[in-house]
Amino acid sequence: MIAIEGLDEAVIGTGLRTTGKEVLVYDANKAQEIIDGYIGEGMDVAEYLFEIGIDALGDQAPVFVYLDENAEDELRRARRESYGALH
Repeated sequence: MIAIEGLDEAVIGTGLRTTGKEVLVYDANKAQEIIDGYIGEGMDVAEYLFEIGIDALGDQAPVFVYLDENAEDELRRARRESYGALH
């Protein structure tokens, strides 16, 4: 698995890509705090990942997750409104 130097504190686990590759999973909010601390504010996680060339890693690239405590409620609401969900 590929790790991004300096972001160890943001690792929350591993995940599987659709290709079956296991990759590291990072808390995007924690990663943003770390990036702000050593680069300075003004560059978001997506910009930082672009700058370090993460796109070149393809399906070996780590995943960044925005933890959202409201996601479950939003999904329930969407189902009630007949938008459905992917099965």
